[in-house]
Amino acid sequence: MSERHIAVLTGKRGGYGAMKPMLKLLDDDPAIKLSLIVTDQHVNPRFGATINEVEKDFRVAAAVDMEQDGGSGQSRARAIGVCMSKMADLLGDLRPQLLVLYGDRGEVMAAALAALHLGIPVAHLQGGDRSGNIDELIRHAVTKLSHLHFASNMESAARILSLGEEPWRVHVVGDNHIDQIVARDYTDPETLRKNYDIRADERPLIILQHPETTRQRDNYADMRATMDAILPLKRRTLVVYPCSDQGYEEVVRAIEEARGLPGVSIHQNIEAEDFWGLLALAGALIGNSSAGLIETPYLHIPAINVGMRQKGRRRAENVISCEYDREEIAAALDKALNDPEFSRQVRECSRPFGDGLAYQRIVSVLKSVPLDEKHLNKIIT
Repeated sequence: MSERHIAVLTGKRGGYGAMKPMLKLLDDDPAIKLSLIVTDQHVNPRFGATINEVEKDFRVAAAVDMEQDGGSGQSRARAIGVCMSKMADLLGDLRPQLLVLYGDRGEVMAAALAALHLGIPVAHLQGGDRSGNIDELIRHAVTKLSHLHFASNMESAARILSLGEEPWRVHVVGDNHIDQIVARDYTDPETLRKNYDIRADERPLIILQHPETTRQRDNYADMRATMDAILPLKRRTLVVYPCSDQGYEEVVRAIEEARGLPGVSIHQNIEAEDFWGLLALAGALIGNSSAGLIETPYLHIPAINVGMRQKGRRRAENVISCEYDREEIAAALDKALNDPEFSRQVRECSRPFGDGLAYQRIVSVLKSVPLDEKHLNKIIT
């Protein structure tokens, strides 16, 4: 029996971290040939060139530089076009039997379009979620370009079906982001306190805020509102750079204004195992990252979700939502840190994204699903 050739694309730190257990299972299987493709933030020095993180764990089959030259919408759109062109050549050379894509980003849609025209079936992880922002539009577009769907929960699966996808294509597996968290496969507290200069009695605050891309926002002012609400507390605070969406330069400008302040550290990137370990130590996560909604319930810490970037995404009872307003954010933070009833709610919150075994379910399907014309010839129900 010949090995099955599966290509997997990763474009950003969070998606890569989430997929690591799945990638390891694929890479260790003698019946699978894994081709790992990295692009976007992984090969961009502005975001820490996280290809180095990937190469510590896996052999990279190819790196695709999207040549994004700035944070404008025009720069991002042009970069996605570059990605599609390069991906067509790369996939044409690699010729995998299946391409696995994660999430809702522009590079994911570019790869899906290229694969579609090359007759390569696409398996899509995290389809059907609601996430607001331009990401939601891209996510559902990728669903229509994909042939297999791995949904994180029943609600997301129902949305995939409502888009006209055939039920046999849809598998409810859970969300990969929590696989390593449930397994407690993240950096231990002692190492983190030493490496990130966190005292034994401190529960740091973590800020991770991306630009909004569908509302006409002043992304600099939005980031300043978050920083101005948190910095007066004079707590140990770790601030992480945003993703590469249009508007990221203004977010970074506001972040960099805090560089050098006592107790504040700024990070282009934090590796997944460290990030999850830091969340386990944290007093709260503040910003608009999906991590605030997906990962924090499994670590029983508060999340303050700012703005509309994650509008409609499923969430647990540990999440407080507010707008980009200094006083609103400060009030939300006071509740998160000082309200005993809310603290009880956080400790007892639900865990809506599965049991931490998504990677096993996904690999089982990827290994066994017939790769025939039936998968390529989609119909709308």
